[in-house]
Amino acid sequence: MATVVTMLLPAAAYAGDPAAAREQLKAGYTLAQDGRCAEAIPRFQESLKLDAKAITLINLAQCEERTQKLADALGHWVDARARAQSEGNAAIEEEAEKRAKALEPRLPRLTIALTVVMTGESPKDLEIVRDGVVLGSVSVGVALPVNPGPHTIVVRAPGYEETTKKIDLAEGENKRIDVGVGKKKPEVKTVAQATTTPEKAAPKGTNPLVYVGFGTAVAGVAVGAVTGIMAFGKASTAKDNCPNLTCPNNAELDAVDSGRTLGTISTIGFAVAGVGAAVGIYGLLAGGSSKSSATVGLTVGPTGCGIRGSF
Repeated sequence: MATVVTMLLPAAAYAGDPAAAREQLKAGYTLAQDGRCAEAIPRFQESLKLDAKAITLINLAQCEERTQKLADALGHWVDARARAQSEGNAAIEEEAEKRAKALEPRLPRLTIALTVVMTGESPKDLEIVRDGVVLGSVSVGVALPVNPGPHTIVVRAPGYEETTKKIDLAEGENKRIDVGVGKKKPEVKTVAQATTTPEKAAPKGTNPLVYVGFGTAVAGVAVGAVTGIMAFGKASTAKDNCPNLTCPNNAELDAVDSGRTLGTISTIGFAVAGVGAAVGIYGLLAGGSSKSSATVGLTVGPTGCGIRGSF
């Protein structure tokens, strides 16, 4: 028989509530007698936590054998033997020794072999998990006792896909299973996303057309008013010097023509003022624009006046 070395915790570490431990032991024993070992096992385990005794260990081991948890049962038979020896209970020690020897050949064994990747080296931080238990590197390639039935082996490593294999073992069967890491995961390149800050809209100022338009309007009013006054003066003089619209000489006739010209210029000035005012109002309604440019000017000549500009 293979030698199994176990370490029992000191009795003080188990001590907690002996009375409650006895109640759990009695409840588990009753369930086991009724053939309900699956329900009895948690009772025995709880009793061990409260107060570990050899009698509890052998009851637990018996139920585990009946439910095909042979590897667990072997461990508890060995623990029961050591516990009974410390308690001075020769009968339980002898029974546990006998049952452990009988169970040993029934135990299936599973060898997990790791297939290395093409580089011949195993990836760092590789884990082999058998039935939810992570196995150390020294357990790889060793025939370890397991319970009969299905087993799941998972291999995982950072940067590699996880692989899973399943295997079934019967009582006394020895099997080997080769496992390895999956395919290498593609590197994920992190692309820094360029953040674009929307341009701030330039603050809108007063549209230049406002200044140009109203400026032209003021100039037009000024020209119209001045030339109007001058035309009025010329007309008054012509009325006095040319009664009945008859002028005595060419000088007076030229004064009449000059008055008519000034009157025309005055009219045009006021018209230009109206256009300028319209341009200024349009500038107010259109709002400011940093790209707008406009020029408007008033021209006054010997034969008339006008407005010129670009928008």
